[in-house]
Amino acid sequence: FATRLFSVLRFESVIHEFDPYFNYRTTRFLAEQGFYKFHNWFDDRAWYPLGRIIGGTIYPGLMVTSAALYRLMWLLNITIDIRNVCVFLAPFFSSLTTLVTYALTKEIHVSYIDLGC
Repeated sequence: FATRLFSVLRFESVIHEFDPYFNYRTTRFLAEQGFYKFHNWFDDRAWYPLGRIIGGTIYPGLMVTSAALYRLMWLLNITIDIRNVCVFLAPFFSSLTTLVTYALTKEIHVSYIDLGC
């Protein structure tokens, strides 16, 4: 968790590179306009000069998860910017991955001992 947050702690909550910024823009559009408009959105700023139909050319799992967490936090009266949700989502999921990996290896280790090996 701390490794993923190093750039946030050292500098500030900034989105680096193109792909995370694209994910941020699409997440912001989804949170503001809703899923139907998001699915039918033609983004003229991506793949310039041709543009891109967003609904048919991306996997929206990351954007939907970010927008859902954003809405959930607002329902709980936690005011947070959608940019911060996008920045902190990766460290949050990396920490969850660490916990799941620990539980899996613990289960495998216990099973290995139960087999008498």
